[in-house]
Formats: sequence, structure tokens, C-alpha cells
Amino acid sequence: MKLDERLALCASFVREYSKIADIGTDHAYLPVYLIKSGRADHAVAADVRVGPLENAKKNISENGLSDRIKTVLSDGLEKISSDEADDIVIAGMGGELIVKIIEAAPWLKNSSKHLILQPMTRAEELREYLCREGFRIITEKACISCKKSYSVILCEYDGAERECSDVYRYIGELDNDKSMEAERYKYVINEKLKKKIKGYNEGSEEYKRLNDLIDYLDSGKE
Repeated sequence: MKLDERLALCASFVREYSKIADIGTDHAYLPVYLIKSGRADHAVAADVRVGPLENAKKNISENGLSDRIKTVLSDGLEKISSDEADDIVIAGMGGELIVKIIEAAPWLKNSSKHLILQPMTRAEELREYLCREGFRIITEKACISCKKSYSVILCEYDGAERECSDVYRYIGELDNDKSMEAERYKYVINEKLKKKIKGYNEGSEEYKRLNDLIDYLDSGKE
């Protein structure tokens, strides 16, 4: 099975021989790939909707993995216990929803757990939450999939609250990443900020903050 670039990047952050939970699994492509490739031992594939979970069950069965991948109808991590997963993948949803899922599962505040997060929108809200709530971003990488730019965050809990500058909120650990994928991600963020700033009065504090951020991102262009 071949994953698209977005899911492949998520998969690359999973530790070898780990137990994984894939939240919002849809067709369970990620857990099936991780088990078949030998990267993970067992997996829980969870979704809040019945239809996608049925698709997941069918795909898991067709690949002969029903004994190694458990499917769960669950709102986030509600029906998943801490001993069922070492690495938790939460991908393909908005940053604000990812925050709610993490908040509702206090057992994630454990240094042995790794969170692999791929926000589709509002990544800045997710990074700010992680810094405030004691989650250390270990690494972050960008990818391009279906001509769209995405960022994947790998983090763990260490309890230390961190400052989160405007630059870090919007581009995180990609600030000094000069890869083509990271540069494209930063370009897309900058273009969104240039549209957003038009909704603010030039004398407002928010306008100044956004303008400083845009200037910073523009200065990084070659």
C-alpha cells in the first residue's frame, strides 16, 4: 500500500514496534500501512462516524489484519485507553478540533506518549496550545500533497510551559527549514496573512502584529 505524501509524513514519525491510535481514520489507510510495513505492532482505528468506520473495517479485513487492528466508534480518544496506544495520530482535521481531542484525554500528558498531529486549518491555535500546556514539539516537517501544503507536528509532554511568538504560532519549527516543502508552506501562510490583514484597521494592534509577521516572512524570501 502506498500512502499519499501527507499520510506518509505522519507514518514516518511513528516509532518502530509501537502501538498506535489513528483518530479520524476514515479508510484506515495509515494503520494498515504501518502494520503491513512492520513499523507498528498493533493499532486502533477510530472514527466518530459510522460510514468511515465501516470503510475502515472493510479495508482492514481485505488486508487480513482484523486481529491486529481494532476499530472503535469514538469521539476522539473517548473510547481509547492509555494502554492501547503509544503513538497517537490525529490528522486531517482543524487545529481547534485537535486541541479539543487532546484536552479531553488527560492521559496524553505522559512523556511516554508521542502525538503526531496534522492540522488542516488553524495550525497556529494548535501550536499555541501545545506551548501553553506543556507539550514539547520535537520536530515539525512540511509536505505537499495534491498540490496543497501541510505541516505535521511530532510532540510529547514534558510539563514545561513555553513562550509562543507570533512567528512560532504560524510556522513553528519550520522557521529555519529551507526545504522546498517548508518554503512552500511558509509562502502559503504568508499569502493567507496578507488577505487576513485587509480586514483590520491600519492603526490597530492586530494590524501591526500581522504586518510585522508578514514583513518577517517576506524577509526570508531568496
